[in-house]
Amino acid sequence: MMKTAFIIDSTAYLSGKTAQHPDVYRVNLTVNFSDGSLGEDAQDLAAQHIFYERLKTEVSLPTTSQPTPAVYYEVMDDIIAKGYEAVIAIHLSAGISGTYQTSHMALSEYADRIKVFCLNTKAASVVMESLLEQAMDLLDAGLIPEVVFEKLQWVADNSHIYLMVEDLDNLVKGGRLNATGALVGGLLKIRPVLFFDEEGKIVLFEKVRTNKKVYQRWIEIAKERQALFPDGIKISFAHSDALEEIQSVRELFAKELPTIDYHISGLGPVVGAHTGAGSKGCAIIPIAKP
Repeated sequence: MMKTAFIIDSTAYLSGKTAQHPDVYRVNLTVNFSDGSLGEDAQDLAAQHIFYERLKTEVSLPTTSQPTPAVYYEVMDDIIAKGYEAVIAIHLSAGISGTYQTSHMALSEYADRIKVFCLNTKAASVVMESLLEQAMDLLDAGLIPEVVFEKLQWVADNSHIYLMVEDLDNLVKGGRLNATGALVGGLLKIRPVLFFDEEGKIVLFEKVRTNKKVYQRWIEIAKERQALFPDGIKISFAHSDALEEIQSVRELFAKELPTIDYHISGLGPVVGAHTGAGSKGCAIIPIAKP
């Protein structure tokens, strides 16, 4: 098996075995507060809670910054020094961040020394984590990195993320959502369901009246998606400091779809700076078989 490293940005919010895996190199995005201080993209729930508590007191919305090319150069030099033969980079959607473009530019400079694959997930968070897990499983099954990357691209293209946020203003001010979707939610007092579209941009998907109806709609969509993928799907939930509610959502899903593998992850400061506290997300991810 070809020795393969992984680069993944901090918005994957890794947990479990992938978080400390020796083949995984995390590059961090940062949060910039109005007082000039910088915040790390916290990976654990306790540190994320501290961020959301601070967010309540911030006068102006924090901004976020992607890793510089120098960060990738340092990581790649280390990867090559350790004898890796291939590297697969998994990144936040290019539709909402320049992280993928910077990574692609930096990694391409090493293409004469190592096989380089850079994936624009057109998503964030739990989809990125699942892509990493599936990549590891596919490599363990004996697939070469080229084939693994093709399968990851297929998973990314067919994964769906649906979002519900408490306050759309943060997404609009940060340039991640146009004002039309926010206006609809504000005027009609409804719950706009947001969605990562084919370009990886966040757009308005549907307008629903209550949280309960949003969750029921997610279940309907999950059933539709499950029927499309005979090799199976995984459903992952993400939340910004709303663990109890998202656990209740998982229970609703489990009653309707008891055979599915479920996962819950927290959203850290970089994503949370745009979605705000209390946001919930549901990702429906197909499984790629060897």
